[in-house]
Amino acid sequence: MLLRIAIGWHFHNEGWDKVDSYRKGKPFSAEGYLRASTGPLAPYFRGLVPDVNSLAKLDPTRLRRAWENDVTRIETHFGFADDQIRKAEAERTKANLGVDRWFRDRDNIEKRQKYYHDLGLVQRIERNPLSLSYERDRAVDARKDLETDRKALTRDIDAQGSALRDAVNQLATPGQVAEKGLYSAPMSNLDMINLFTMCSIWAIGLCLILGLFTRPAALGAAVFLAQIYLSMPPWPGLPVGPKAEGHYFIVDKNLVELFACLALACLPTGHWVGCDALLFGRFARARAARRAAGAGV
Repeated sequence: MLLRIAIGWHFHNEGWDKVDSYRKGKPFSAEGYLRASTGPLAPYFRGLVPDVNSLAKLDPTRLRRAWENDVTRIETHFGFADDQIRKAEAERTKANLGVDRWFRDRDNIEKRQKYYHDLGLVQRIERNPLSLSYERDRAVDARKDLETDRKALTRDIDAQGSALRDAVNQLATPGQVAEKGLYSAPMSNLDMINLFTMCSIWAIGLCLILGLFTRPAALGAAVFLAQIYLSMPPWPGLPVGPKAEGHYFIVDKNLVELFACLALACLPTGHWVGCDALLFGRFARARAARRAAGAGV
């Protein structure tokens, strides 16, 4: 029981910290952790981040199409009149001209070419199962430099995109805002992952503390910990993840907690003390009595 409560308290506190940060306008994001993945499932985890390498942003055609979709969604949300639509299209045209100048700039062209070249080298090492350990270590270090280059490259593009969306939003009249509400962009896969992670960690912790649905909660905690472990496993031949806490060999605290959660899922601890004992304990005891009677016969 104490183990169940200790693990539940840990999950509950971690989940509540994330939920509280979200309420205070500092939303939790798993993006940094997903980008820093180094294990065998690293490509899968990084793939959960939309446009993880910003290739869509750095393609002028795809960028303009994305901006067009943003403007169309805002127009549809507020139900813009014809004159508002014309003004919105004028703002989009102005933004397109600005980004065209950015893509034609010689320095930006050279920076993009260098980024594509370095990204290709890293991806070839990551995708090659025969890559040596020192090559993978270098690829992890190169990823850090690539992330710095990616942020520097997309900073101006992101600023222009934000300015465009703000300008189009400001075209809405007070009446349209009062009727339709403020516009919010559709949730991306990463947004849904962040929300699900916050709520599930908090709910798992609360269920374990209360002894409610103990086995499903313990299995959910084990699945979550397995994902954390596999994102940066401390295995021989793999580089140490930038988010790793300390230096371990095969076994780390996430793996220990994972096995503890599996043990909780196999033991009827919730039927001894907790809400499960109040809700389902009678049925469990009756089942145990029938089994004992059958064994006695």
